[in-house]
Amino acid sequence: MHLHKASPEAREEGKHQTPSETTPLLAESSKHASGSHNDDLHVHYDWISELKLLLQYSIPLVATYLLQYTWSVIVTFIAGHLSADDLAAASVGITTMNIAGFAIYEGMATALDTLCSQAYGSNNPTGVGLHVQRMLILMTIVSIPISAIWAASPKILMLFVKQEHLAVMSGTFLRVSILGIPGYASFEALKRFLQAQGNFQVAMVILLICTPINAFASWFFAFQLNMGLVGAALGIAFTNTLRPVLLILYIMLPTGRWSHQCWGGFSKAAWTNWKPMVRLSFAGSAVNLAEWGCFQIVAFSTSHLSTQHLAAQSVLTTVSMVTWHIPFSMSVGISTRIGHLIGAGLVGTARRAATLYGIVFTTVGCLDCLILYSLHRYILEFFLEDSTGQVYALAAGTMVVVSLFQIIDAFICFTNGILRGLGRQSVAACIVIVVNYTAAVPLALWLELGPPRLGLPGAWTGVASGMVITAIIECFYMKMVSWDRCVGRVRKLL
Repeated sequence: MHLHKASPEAREEGKHQTPSETTPLLAESSKHASGSHNDDLHVHYDWISELKLLLQYSIPLVATYLLQYTWSVIVTFIAGHLSADDLAAASVGITTMNIAGFAIYEGMATALDTLCSQAYGSNNPTGVGLHVQRMLILMTIVSIPISAIWAASPKILMLFVKQEHLAVMSGTFLRVSILGIPGYASFEALKRFLQAQGNFQVAMVILLICTPINAFASWFFAFQLNMGLVGAALGIAFTNTLRPVLLILYIMLPTGRWSHQCWGGFSKAAWTNWKPMVRLSFAGSAVNLAEWGCFQIVAFSTSHLSTQHLAAQSVLTTVSMVTWHIPFSMSVGISTRIGHLIGAGLVGTARRAATLYGIVFTTVGCLDCLILYSLHRYILEFFLEDSTGQVYALAAGTMVVVSLFQIIDAFICFTNGILRGLGRQSVAACIVIVVNYTAAVPLALWLELGPPRLGLPGAWTGVASGMVITAIIECFYMKMVSWDRCVGRVRKLL
């Protein structure tokens, strides 16, 4: 049961109606909306078709998010070829940028994974564009305090980083990066406009264009103009601004006209009915902040060991984040799929799809684990010139734990993806916050800096242990929650 496109009959029917946030588009979905939510129980479920659909969603999404994350890889690569101090400063700067910026925007954008996909599945095409307008306004408001934090980051980081010169270097990196905030935030929102309609390829193509531009600009500013780490930040800010410009051009050109069914024009309604958007955005950001906050605390704590430990943590975090973007990208796809099904009232199909996704994500995590460990020498040599140095030895000694970490990390992406599709980000936020800061972080710090003195392996083991608890609780919740009630909530949200 694919809900990518509206049926011709439904489109014809929609011509006689005034578009609104509740205008039906799919006659098939209307039938489910007015009838029982379990009507799909008698439909034969095709596992192969579901896998093909997941693959169709996931391939461009994985490519999109991996390409989007290359900014971090590029910065780490440039810093690793400058000095150990630059690499350590890049670690603090990137982690701070992720926590006090990008994690918030990506978390806010997950609200659109829920609202836009459910609106599209509930016969409400123009609701997609309206939700995106609300998100752009909300992101603009949120960007003000985020920019202020980045501007004051040299002084703020001195409170957490033991080495004062590293705090200054990282803060300068963040100040230059403020230029790219509007572009990054708007791209996160705008690409959901197309993804909710089943188009995941356009964002990928735009990033294929921008990634080499990013690499060249960062290299040119850093090495050719001798701007160092600041040059890398300037190159990233430039390409962050370029991405939404290209996306808007695509939508406006004739090639993107197919998506105009979901754009009802700029509307005063974008300034009303903000409660669902704010609630889901807050919850989505809370999930990201709680998860990424663990890595921020761990990154800061390694500065109490040595600069070499901090540099090694920078490489390990970058590598782990690259592999994490594979299951996370897939989770965006399943959020869209589950959102379509819940919006259409197809509860039975959504449940069966969720079971299949759990198996797929566990398999992906195991594959990530095997690949990362078997290739860890080549990966570390890519980031570090001196394969006989202390930084390399510290990173290599932690790779076993980091590799195993990918399994539970992938499964958490699955559970969070399903909860987003159900519109239950707030539940995920509560679970993650409580578990991470009452169990995972204290255990990680104790294993790393406490009597066991396990260093980096202890830190990663502690965080992984907390994520196992989170996965168990979220699975239990998904088993117990009434998915039929989620359908009823969709009607209220729209």
